[in-house]
Amino acid sequence: MTQTPEADLEVALHADAPPPKLLLPALVLAAFGLYFASLTPQIVTLSIRIADIAPADKTVALSTVILIGAVLSIATLPLFGALSDRTRSRFGRRRPWLVGGAALALIGLAISGAVPSVAGVALGWALASLGAGAAFAGFLPLIPEFVPDRLRARLSGLIGFVVSLAVLSGVFLGSALVDQPLPMLALPGLVALGATIFLGYVVRDADRVSPEPFPRYTFHDFLNSYWLRTGGDRDFAWNWVSRLLIGLAYVGTQTYATFYLTDTAGLSIDDAAAKYATFTAISTPVSVVCFLLSGYLSDRLGRRKVFVVIGAIVLAAGLIVAAVTQSLTGFLIGWIILSIGQAIYLTVDIAIAAEVVPDEAHAGKAMSVYQVATLLPNVGAPLVAVAVLAVSGQDNYPAFFTVLAVLGVLSAVTVTFVRRIR
Repeated sequence: MTQTPEADLEVALHADAPPPKLLLPALVLAAFGLYFASLTPQIVTLSIRIADIAPADKTVALSTVILIGAVLSIATLPLFGALSDRTRSRFGRRRPWLVGGAALALIGLAISGAVPSVAGVALGWALASLGAGAAFAGFLPLIPEFVPDRLRARLSGLIGFVVSLAVLSGVFLGSALVDQPLPMLALPGLVALGATIFLGYVVRDADRVSPEPFPRYTFHDFLNSYWLRTGGDRDFAWNWVSRLLIGLAYVGTQTYATFYLTDTAGLSIDDAAAKYATFTAISTPVSVVCFLLSGYLSDRLGRRKVFVVIGAIVLAAGLIVAAVTQSLTGFLIGWIILSIGQAIYLTVDIAIAAEVVPDEAHAGKAMSVYQVATLLPNVGAPLVAVAVLAVSGQDNYPAFFTVLAVLGVLSAVTVTFVRRIR
């Protein structure tokens, strides 16, 4: 009896085999590098770069640049994930996408830092977004393929922790190199490339699969990459929606925090970057405790949904505080509360996604579709910001943050419809 490529692939997943040595540290390090390279520009360095190049039109220019990168990522991620599932090379299945994507991201970030025009920044960020998407298409499937269920929440918590660390590092990087755009933008890409090379070395043997070719990838397969069927995929779909909504809430806050500090608090761009770094430094230790404690408790109790619900509601509460205070002190308090909620939610975020993958033989496709939910907020948040601030006034952050808080509450509601997890 001849096995299908899918059957060969399932055998190659090593579901019952011990994970490669150093896999967990390598995954955490790679997560730091990839999020450092992909989040730092969105949260702080692109806004600094755009404010320097086009100060009069900075809001529209930043939204346009981020929108271009996000649309490209969303359009190509399922393709990268499906092609990753089908890749047969001497370097393995995931590693070419992991390392090659990080290399492309570095090139794009360097262009954004070197070309002194909005068009140049947009081109560089487009390339960086494509590269980051390819790298994530190689990174995320490694979790359901090689990490045991009993360790996934702790790994998710550690990844959540390094996401916070990446944000903190990015904010300090932006503050320290505010007048040096090339190293400010390129350094995170260099870190990502080094970290992914190390992960590729760790999984070098486990990543190899049967050389038998996968079925031809058709245009119908590409369209089906975006389709979340009912039945077996229902849990995956509800979790996807919950992740999208919470992402809109905190990405919107992070992306426009710098402009809040300049337009509402009256700070200069340099002072705003420094203040943002201070606020992030204050909230990060609290987030770290929440990440580590929530991950341990989730694996210990075998519960996931309760952490998502609590995290989303706490995050929404932080946004309400920021909406009603309109002061630096009030924003700091709201920021800390929001960071706690975000940490609790993200602790089990990837663990849930890995547990509701509909078909592990196509984990690359599934996890790439999941990653789309983390990227769509980069499109949605600027659109929400432009709509709310254009209608109610360019500095009406109370209305903007209130809308984001409502989205956070809806995220808590939608995850309750996921039945496969507790």
